[in-house]
Amino acid sequence: MIYRARYVVTMAGAPLEGGCVRVRGDRIVQVGALDDMDSRGETLRDIPDAVLLPGLINSHCHLELGMARGLLPRGEAFPMWVSRLRKALEGAGPEQYRQASRLGALECLKHGTTTVVDVGNTGEALKELAELPIRSFPYLEVIGLDPALAAARCADAETRLAAAPSASDRFRPGVTCHAPYSCSPDLLRRVAEAAGLRRGPYTLHVAESAEESAMFREGRGALLEFCRRIYPALEPRSGESPIAFLGRNGLIPRGSLFAHCNHADAADIGILAATETSVVHCPRSRAFFGHGGFPLAAFRAAGVNLCLGTDSLASNEGLSLFDEMAEFKREHPAATGEEILAMATVNAAKALGLPGELGCLRPGAKADLIAVALRHHPEFDLYEEIVAEARDVLMVMVDGEEVVS
Repeated sequence: MIYRARYVVTMAGAPLEGGCVRVRGDRIVQVGALDDMDSRGETLRDIPDAVLLPGLINSHCHLELGMARGLLPRGEAFPMWVSRLRKALEGAGPEQYRQASRLGALECLKHGTTTVVDVGNTGEALKELAELPIRSFPYLEVIGLDPALAAARCADAETRLAAAPSASDRFRPGVTCHAPYSCSPDLLRRVAEAAGLRRGPYTLHVAESAEESAMFREGRGALLEFCRRIYPALEPRSGESPIAFLGRNGLIPRGSLFAHCNHADAADIGILAATETSVVHCPRSRAFFGHGGFPLAAFRAAGVNLCLGTDSLASNEGLSLFDEMAEFKREHPAATGEEILAMATVNAAKALGLPGELGCLRPGAKADLIAVALRHHPEFDLYEEIVAEARDVLMVMVDGEEVVS
């Protein structure tokens, strides 16, 4: 099959006007002009007034929390939000978590996301994602501040992972920890060092809020008190940032994927760069909480690989990465459209250890691509227009299969 559109944005070279993408099986075999392709016996599908793009990659989401959509107020202190979320989820059963995960994954596909990095506590999302036509890296998330429980929590997660649907090229389940403030150092170490418990990068929530920063740097604050209500014996971790704490204790496996990092300082960013850790920014979730500004310039200067995520529907209005890109542009108007689109495509593929396989349209890459309606104004930069205006997704393909059309 050959797909032709007004433009093809490959993220592996300059955009192609009137370009084509030739797909065979689950791979892209050719990208270029139709006249340069061997089109004998091929079906040509024209998608006029559209741009072909690589499928987008949501590098951080929590699909199972979709049942809390619209239930929590904006702008509350982070510990209060956590308390309200726990209350909102009381009584929810496996079927509700599965349904929320399924609806969330379908919403992602509808908006052009072909790969998700999902994090959940219940494991119900794994059952849905294994069956759906979306590429996924779903993680079972473990939490536990009591060091006496670390071995048992890790063993339980390993057992639950073994009972999950079988891994495949499209479905790559794993185990991860939640955050340095919600897990004991022993639990963090056990999971970080157990590379066999994951088929993607080690991922973690880090340096998300001012309350987390105060807990670590100053040994005080509402988040510390919240954690002490769960584990009264918790001692303050003061004098360093959560990223510095992880780095000093050897708890950042090379090539990790850290979500948020809104409160990372220059020293933190140096640690992330040295460990080749990628960072996922969730612009609309950051705005929902009113977290501190994302230090884009410092990340850029250090060469940290930056990606985009939606976080959950408990702190966001939707799961569209196009909306995240538009919000990022509002936050950082000097960022170029190409730079922003890269965060949802090639950068994310690099973070997942799949450069050249995902996030680009090139021969040999996976046939994950989307077509988006776009009225291109020649006087405007095409990338800028995609980030600012692209919303109407006309076609979504995963592994060479049209799943939205």
